This record gives sequence, structure tokens and C-alpha cells, in this order.
Amino acid sequence: MAGEAMKPIPLKEGAHQRADPVGSPPVEARIQSIGRAKALLDAMAAGSWVSLRDLAMSTGLAKTTAFNLVSALVDVGLAERDAKAGAYRLSLQHLSYGKAVERRLDISSVARPHLIRLCALTRETVNLALPGPTDSLIVESLEGSQNLRVSSYAGTRAPYHSTACGRALLAYHPAQFRQTIYSLGNLPASTHRTITDPEILEAVLAECRAVGWTSEFEENETGGVCVAAPIFDPLGEVIAAVSIAGPAARFSNETVARLGGLLVARLAEITTEISAASGPPSDSPSTGRATA
Repeated sequence: MAGEAMKPIPLKEGAHQRADPVGSPPVEARIQSIGRAKALLDAMAAGSWVSLRDLAMSTGLAKTTAFNLVSALVDVGLAERDAKAGAYRLSLQHLSYGKAVERRLDISSVARPHLIRLCALTRETVNLALPGPTDSLIVESLEGSQNLRVSSYAGTRAPYHSTACGRALLAYHPAQFRQTIYSLGNLPASTHRTITDPEILEAVLAECRAVGWTSEFEENETGGVCVAAPIFDPLGEVIAAVSIAGPAARFSNETVARLGGLLVARLAEITTEISAASGPPSDSPSTGRATA
């Protein structure tokens, strides 16, 4: 409730034992200030302008306290102020912080042990794909050990509409992004089975969002079948997809469904590892996992 002071944030064990420099605020007071500043940043995490009144209400801070703290955030470049509207939002400085965290989340490094296990378990070709502006890109490819197998190579472009990994990525992009892809006329037929109708493709993508995985049967290459599922970052944004590919003769409907379930389970582990590497998630609502 507005006007109520936040409860003091408990110190970690041993924190009270630290000596404070002469003239500096006590440790508990400093931690409480940081906690209050973080609460204000969290309240602005959606990205839009937030009034001072709403900041105070959402954090439980007195309006004067909220004003002093958010003004300090503006002064150090962590927030922006619209003086006329009396509203605040996060500054672009947070983008550089986010990029710094992103750089330590090397998706290939995190995913590689899982790709190796999937390849060994299924004996089929396993690919890791990242999203691009108009299609996806295969960045890792482990060839299966079967005598008859599907080959793929790192650096290969994978169309969003005709490959399973492309669809697993496209399904979780915002509707506006998908419509842009369709409007570019970027849905060529690779085989006579390729879906080139945006309405039909949208139904396939909706099914992917419902079950967590998707597939294509000889739509990108005659004789080849592929099953894929997405990987998400800590905010729920799709950042990669993993596919299992093999010859059509070996991929029955039952096999495709089994591999789809396997991917969903294994890729959830990758998402968990990425979240752990980036630190605890924010309490703010996620804007990821786009729907129709």
C-alpha cells in the first residue's frame, strides 16, 4: 500500500559482523537502499512509462522516498524521466548490461553436451539453429551414426517455413514478425510437400506452441524428416532450436511423436541451465513466448 515503508531486508549471515567505515551508513541501511532501488527498477521492467504514484504503490514506498530514489536512478543514468508527465522508465543503459550477460550465455557451449547425448541416444543427425532476420541458421550439426542418415552442415541456412527448427523458432516469434516474413514472399516450395500458405503454416505453428515441438515430412528435402523444439532464455524469449533429422523410411508418426517428447524434456534442461547461468529471474511478468 502507498505510504507504507518497506520492511527492512534481512542481512545474509555474517553481514552484521562487517565494520563500517567512519561516517558511512550502516551496512543494513545500505542494503535496504539497494533493495528499494531494485524494487523501483523491477516496477519499470515492462519498459513503458510509469508514474511516480504507481511506482510508490507497486513498491510500497512512501511517495517522497520513491521520488528521491528514482531521481537518483535518473541521475546515474539507470532511469529516464518525462518531466512533463511525471513518469519514469528504464534507460538504455540496461541494454548494455543485458548484452554483457548475453555474451556469457554461449548457447552452443551450453547446448553441446545435450546435443552429443541426443545424437548418441537416437543415432540420428542433431542440429542447433539460431534465429536470423529472414531465416534460421544451423550453427552446430552432429551427424548420426546410422548407415543411412541425413547430413547437415554448420553454416547452412534453414528456412523458417519449411524446416522443423525454423518453425520451432518462428512459432514463438510475435505475430507481427511472422506476418513480415509472410509479406516478404519468403515461402518458396523446396519440395511438392512444402507448406507455402501462411494460414496453413499458422495452424502448424499454433500446434507447436500447444505441444512444444514441431516437425516436417519431406518439406525441405525429399526423403528427409525433421523434428524440432525451441530453447528459451530466462525471460521466456525463444533463442534457439534443436532438431533431430533422419530418413523418412525410419520416421513413422510414432517415432516423430517420441522424438518430439524427448526434445521437449531435454531442451527444458538447457533452458534451466541458461537461467541458472544468468542469475535469478526477475519478478516482473515475461513478455516472451509469443502467441497468435
